[in-house]
Amino acid sequence: MNPVMNQYKMSSPAERARLRVVYALLGTVFFMPVNLIAMEICLALAVVFAVFCGWKYGFGPAPSIPLLVPAAGFFFSTLLSLVGSPHGLMGFAFYCFTIVQYALLYMLVIFFVRGQVERHLLLTGLFVSAAVVCLYGLYQYAHMLTLGEAAWVDNSAFPLLQRRMYSTLYNPNLLSSFLLMVMGAAASMTICTGHRSHRWLYVGLFAALSLCLILTYSRGAWLSAAALVLFFGFVWDKRLWALFLLVPPVLLFYRGGVTNRLMSIFSYSEADTSVSMRLDMWNGALEMLGDHPVLGIGWGAFKYMYPVYNEFIQQAGITIYHAHNMFFNIAAETGLAGFFFFLWFFLGCGWYGLKVLRRGGLSHFDRAAAMTMSAAVISQAVCGLGDYDLFSTQISLTFWLLCGIFSNMFIDIQKIRKKVCEIIHNDI
Repeated sequence: MNPVMNQYKMSSPAERARLRVVYALLGTVFFMPVNLIAMEICLALAVVFAVFCGWKYGFGPAPSIPLLVPAAGFFFSTLLSLVGSPHGLMGFAFYCFTIVQYALLYMLVIFFVRGQVERHLLLTGLFVSAAVVCLYGLYQYAHMLTLGEAAWVDNSAFPLLQRRMYSTLYNPNLLSSFLLMVMGAAASMTICTGHRSHRWLYVGLFAALSLCLILTYSRGAWLSAAALVLFFGFVWDKRLWALFLLVPPVLLFYRGGVTNRLMSIFSYSEADTSVSMRLDMWNGALEMLGDHPVLGIGWGAFKYMYPVYNEFIQQAGITIYHAHNMFFNIAAETGLAGFFFFLWFFLGCGWYGLKVLRRGGLSHFDRAAAMTMSAAVISQAVCGLGDYDLFSTQISLTFWLLCGIFSNMFIDIQKIRKKVCEIIHNDI
């Protein structure tokens, strides 16, 4: 029987009320990349169950949350940025749909998930969901030409590229961003698990995720994958870096869409307009920051303001939703204040993950959670140089979920260390 289910039957009414929140969070995690509406319903249920649990039984003492100041600062600065938004009501609605949801998921995981078993349960739910995304993506990719789908393909620049996988995430780049975060988690569990049968399951999932990542043909994601190989080589085994030796033979003997896309990273072609368009968007974002340096143009307001800075886009009537650079976009929309808090929290999560990894005496899962957190920061940072995948609610919620799981674990570690110090002090 599932340990959590067994715990539910044997527990008190207060504990059962808390576990209902955990189960609703598990549903949220599973549906997060699969179906946005189902995910919203599960998250709403988690909030309702949490309010009921807190109202009837209390929330207990507030834990010492790591990086609470930058997280709160980012939430507040994004709200404050709406003062200068050209569409305040729409901006506030977008704020509620994004920032408020991120905060709710993050705090629910921290306050209501207890112990390694429940943290592992949420991560397992993410793995199962990722497996569903992979299976559907492979089915979609196999039938894409038959169905006449040629979305996200630029045949003029890449004539050998006929299709790109996007599965349930609507966009190949969004799919690749999700895959990278789960790949980091799967690789971490493969390295750290003490069960051989579990290790093979994680290896199989990692292989499926890697295949789907290749079939997205996302160049930024491939660079992020290379960064992850460097990271895991540093924290685990430097022999992983030998994987880079496979790249030259592929480029030498394989003449297909993968090679053309990979080589295009290091070359310029007038037919490939994505680079020139990105440069225009980055320049527009920097101009917005220069005109609104303190509070920015408003959270989610890039799509309204960019036509003002680009006459061609204005005349063409095209909607560009973000700057295709995470750092420039957040700086433009939230100003220097919001960008400061974002960097503090974002990079701080990676730093805390590395800090935990340097400590001894960790359980297998705690070590894997720390690796997962640092890997997620690295992958999103590299992807963020050429895109803004965290613009997607599903991708951002996945990132904040990993942040919540890691923070929950970090709080437990601090509590254990505090108790050990108290015991040693009393013995002395």
